[in-house]
Amino acid sequence: MVSPSSAYGRRGAERAPTRAIVVVSPQGSVQFATDRAATWLTSLFGLTGGTKRLPHSVSRWMLESAAHGQAKPFLAADGATRLRIDLLHTEANSFSLLLEKTTARGSTRPPQGRPLTRREAEVLTWVARGKSNGEIAAILQVCTKTVDKHLERIYPKLGVENRTAAASHVHSAAGVWSQHAA
Repeated sequence: MVSPSSAYGRRGAERAPTRAIVVVSPQGSVQFATDRAATWLTSLFGLTGGTKRLPHSVSRWMLESAAHGQAKPFLAADGATRLRIDLLHTEANSFSLLLEKTTARGSTRPPQGRPLTRREAEVLTWVARGKSNGEIAAILQVCTKTVDKHLERIYPKLGVENRTAAASHVHSAAGVWSQHAA
């Protein structure tokens, strides 16, 4: 087993990814949450085990971000622990949120740009499943150059430089994004 410090360098524990996924309805009802996400929401917002709704402040931020097409992250803190929530993907009946926990010692990744569009999320899903640009183009019934352009826009939004890093980003986000987005 590789320890976080050996995998990420001398200060690795500060940079080791700590991400989780939550899928919620437009009303804020939790439809899916990784165990890690449920734990963080409970500890930072005081939700009880039976609560299946996001706090009102998070739901309001989510709806406003989706309506305005811009998504500045929602930030919550409790002492040295900080939780960053990014709007990852929206559909008519659900919102996918990426949660990232950090400590005062440092952030685990650079700030993200705007959320992915629906089509970018579809392209990213197929990239994470190992499909080539040509295969993705055929699946989505678009030109290969269109897939190339989507990837050019996806990389900076994720803070990565290539498709391998983008796929890794998807898989490291609790390993459930590609399963849910299908």
